[in-house]
Amino acid sequence: MRKRADYPLNLLRDIPVGQILSDDQMKGLEYVLGQLTEREQMVLEYRYVKGMSYSEIGAAFELTGSRIQQIINRALRKLRHPARTAYIREGFAAHEASILEHVRRAMEKKEGRLPVAGDRILEQDIEILQLSIRPYNCLKRHGTDTIHELLRMMLKEDWHKECRNLGRKGAKEIVGNLLKLGIVDTEYPGCRPFVTDQHEAEELCLTEQEWAWVLEHLKKTS
Repeated sequence: MRKRADYPLNLLRDIPVGQILSDDQMKGLEYVLGQLTEREQMVLEYRYVKGMSYSEIGAAFELTGSRIQQIINRALRKLRHPARTAYIREGFAAHEASILEHVRRAMEKKEGRLPVAGDRILEQDIEILQLSIRPYNCLKRHGTDTIHELLRMMLKEDWHKECRNLGRKGAKEIVGNLLKLGIVDTEYPGCRPFVTDQHEAEELCLTEQEWAWVLEHLKKTS
């Protein structure tokens, strides 16, 4: 079956976002599509790339056409989230750069106590956050292994709902430990819902024993 000539513009119209102009924006689109489930990706491909009808897609999945329409609508709702459309509008590299810039600004506020650059911190395993067992395991089961992957997810204010069994308590611990390390500040999108006292949040810091563990951990991973 031939690829539709208007792809990806037909998909962008239904999200909707403006016309893609650059390779970096296409990379952003590919990235956000990759965040969907495997079935959602396949259904969108059949619909927007191959131009199949709901009933034709349904036959391929042994589902009704109306069920396929529901799956497509759900996938489009996910793609419409501001945290995802930003990757399409700004481009993948540009949006990734904005995450790094936020981390650098936050680290400067903590007067550079972390002895590594912002991009090195993003590469660190979430182990550096010294989380309790439950939130740590929830993130790992979700496939969130590094600080960078965590901060990508936290571009959405309701990010904690993506991690099964994490809950607000676990999410608040994660936010608190990120703030203590100075990796982000209270303005980061995923932190805002969990900050009740701005001044208190800004004053959070690790104990000397916790700092000693972090510095030793960084030495081992350098």
